[in-house]
Amino acid sequence: MAPLNRTGLGTLRCGSSARPGIRACLAGLLGGGLLALAARAAEAVDPLRLGHNVEPLAQAVQLELDPSREDYSGRVLIDLVAHAGFQSFRLHAEGPAFTAATLTDPDGHATTLAAELTDKELGLVTLRAPAPLAAGNYRLAIDFTARYQRDGLGLYKTVSRGDSYLFTQFEDRHARKAYPCWDEPEFKINWQLTLKVPATLEVITNSSPALEQRAGGWKTVTFGRTPPMPAYLVAIAVGPFDLVPVPGLNVPGRIITPRGQAALAAEAVQFAPPLLARLEQYFNIPYPYDKLDQIAVPEYVYGAMENAGFITYTDRLLLMDPANPPFELRRRLANVMAHEMAHMWFGDLVTMKWWDDLWLNESFADWMCAKVVQEEYPEFRIKIQQSLTIHNAMRTDALPSVTPVRRHVTAASDLSELADELTYSKGKGILNMVENWIGPEKFRAAMRVYFLRHRWGNTTAEDLWAAFAKVSGEDIAQMLSAFIEKPGVPLVSFALDVDGRLRVSQQRFANLGAEAGPGQWQVPVVLVWSKGGQLHRERILLKDKTQLVDIPGLAQADWIYPNENEAGYYRWNLSPALNARLASKAAALSPIERVGLLDNTSALFNAGLIDGSDYLAYVTAFGRDEDPDVDTSIVQNIGGLRDTFITPQSLSAFEAFKVAMLRPVLDRIGLLPRKGEPADLGPLRNALYDALGHEAGDPAVVAECRRLTAQFLQDPATADQSLLNVALGIAAYHGDATVFDAFQAALATAQTPAARSALILALGSFHDPALAGRALAYSLTPALNSTEFLGVLFSASEDPDRREIGVHWIMANFPAIAAKAPPQYIARLIVAAAEAEPATFQRLSDFLRAPGRTSHFAEVNITKAAERQTLRQHLREKEQTNIEKFLITYRGKVPTD
Repeated sequence: MAPLNRTGLGTLRCGSSARPGIRACLAGLLGGGLLALAARAAEAVDPLRLGHNVEPLAQAVQLELDPSREDYSGRVLIDLVAHAGFQSFRLHAEGPAFTAATLTDPDGHATTLAAELTDKELGLVTLRAPAPLAAGNYRLAIDFTARYQRDGLGLYKTVSRGDSYLFTQFEDRHARKAYPCWDEPEFKINWQLTLKVPATLEVITNSSPALEQRAGGWKTVTFGRTPPMPAYLVAIAVGPFDLVPVPGLNVPGRIITPRGQAALAAEAVQFAPPLLARLEQYFNIPYPYDKLDQIAVPEYVYGAMENAGFITYTDRLLLMDPANPPFELRRRLANVMAHEMAHMWFGDLVTMKWWDDLWLNESFADWMCAKVVQEEYPEFRIKIQQSLTIHNAMRTDALPSVTPVRRHVTAASDLSELADELTYSKGKGILNMVENWIGPEKFRAAMRVYFLRHRWGNTTAEDLWAAFAKVSGEDIAQMLSAFIEKPGVPLVSFALDVDGRLRVSQQRFANLGAEAGPGQWQVPVVLVWSKGGQLHRERILLKDKTQLVDIPGLAQADWIYPNENEAGYYRWNLSPALNARLASKAAALSPIERVGLLDNTSALFNAGLIDGSDYLAYVTAFGRDEDPDVDTSIVQNIGGLRDTFITPQSLSAFEAFKVAMLRPVLDRIGLLPRKGEPADLGPLRNALYDALGHEAGDPAVVAECRRLTAQFLQDPATADQSLLNVALGIAAYHGDATVFDAFQAALATAQTPAARSALILALGSFHDPALAGRALAYSLTPALNSTEFLGVLFSASEDPDRREIGVHWIMANFPAIAAKAPPQYIARLIVAAAEAEPATFQRLSDFLRAPGRTSHFAEVNITKAAERQTLRQHLREKEQTNIEKFLITYRGKVPTD
């Protein structure tokens, strides 16, 4: 699964303009043997888990589905095996109302079962026979009725552009909302779907149609039996779709769009074949399903979902204007498409036994997608983007309340809590570290051993570690146990001893004002160093608190960089002497390492290990760097000062500093894209517009945004899509009621999902308080659906002056918000005040924690946000004077080389 469409909790990065929004997804992993035994023991006694005494072998699902109605009927036929005598057993059904339940033995003797809902929240249903039954094989038949969901989960209905559609989202435990089933990942069985729908509509599932019959304005389609898969990977779509073939695949494939949007599928058609071919080449195992359909969904909780043979995407990700597709959207589509396709092997072909290992499922797909996208589309520089997300996980991993990446999950756990940076990005950071340590060829060989041994089955992380150990000959589980089983990130320090040996030490990294707490790892450190222009590489397995390492020639190194290619999951700190050497030669580092150096410097500042003057001196020292990703990091580092340190009295000095640092970069790359320029300048130009166009009000940027906005409103097809989001947002920030009315009218007729999304975010960008209030009120109307309306709120929360309005709106309209939004989104409402002043934050925090409004997931998010607030206060107390002094005395002269 790909994360939610907009970001969750905002992160404090002194040096980051990362802003709140709504996004996220899932994770887990087994470390040592004792932990695995404990997990299995806990699983065995969990009273809310389904047992194995009676379990499914295969399931047929028959449904009559009409998107114009609000309810449906169906029947399931489930082949069961009872391993011992029984009188009752349990399955899942959360919503379906049973009208009949019958159990038939191989001799044809039928037993009517009584159904009892034994746990409403989890949809646990107990089926009971009137007398004990013997062990053996049976067929269970259940007839039922149900209503379509309307929150984007389960089998749900949505209306888009006047057409009604049905879609499914079953991960994590929403299949039970559609029909009775064994809704746990370990029950991996064959499925066969037979769906009766209006004859004018298309119907798609995981497998290809095997038989179609028509009668009385309906058609009944029986689909082929699937290979073994868990309930959460079944998918259904019904509606007036356009079907776009994808040539060049080894199996039949289509991009499926809502009616009238087939022309927007061109980029998806182009990306799919080479990415799938790269994955088949890496795994050396053919794509395991009989087709590959990919569908654009107009109301979708997540970014995408890896349903076997039938991947679902939010429409604004999969569809884009073919005439001028923006670089950032193309890069994101390639990344998410590769992520979901990678799941066809890791997650679908081989499936986690239980949700504890979801982190490994997601982190591997994220790790894998970066590998194949980097190979196929090097211009996307996806490895640097991947590194940035791992750095973001490190920032979360530094919070006091953080949990291990592998978290014990019960049947009653709120699995939404697993949708965070640790699940995706700490996990892939760990995999990155393993590959860098044992080498790419051994890593790939281990993956092949793993898949050949476990295909079509279920595994735990121990099985993967065993494959790594078998191929590499190294104790991978022992090396990684602390990274997996314990929270936190190591801080590795380096200094030269008087005898020339390298002193390497470790402790747990902690932000300023927080207790570091215990922590010791086996850290696989890979450092690079240069002497006389010749590069060297050294591996160090840091097992102890402090180790002395003898590396011939290192004492005379020109510079040392202690995290080669940002592959290690650790923070690092050089002694003053070594830091001085590196600072003077930083240009020799690769772009990914220069970006990593800036991020690590930001982390050291957050930890109080360097002061504000030194931190900003480091940032400004990169002012002449011409790499677009390094320049974007500079923009983020400068933007990150705003909410922590800038007061009304220092705002003018801050804006002057920002303009002095960033306007020359925009002048260098150009206010508008030039023909033939490198495509990766697009994200940098967007970041510069965003930094210079709002509070700074750069006249040229604002004028250009107004021109682009007017062009878009007059003829959307001719407007530059690469600057659309930022241009509309800046035009709104400086706009009046006339602009607001024009945006509202344009939203009603938007022709592409990207344009619709840009307009929704722009409506939340008006700086005028009255217009901000109008936008928030409008978001609750039917004009915006359940998965997009909070975009207005989170866009507004990016403006420091509008956060108070957003908080007041939440408190005044909470029942309406809770009725409209998916529960995962409600649990993240605290992000609207995550970067607000303490009093505003506390007011929303107290409100959301009240009985009836809170959940465990909401509590987790509020706690994290509160810890970031605390860090912000500690940094203000320690560094406010230093930051303001630097800004006031800065004269706009970028240091020379």
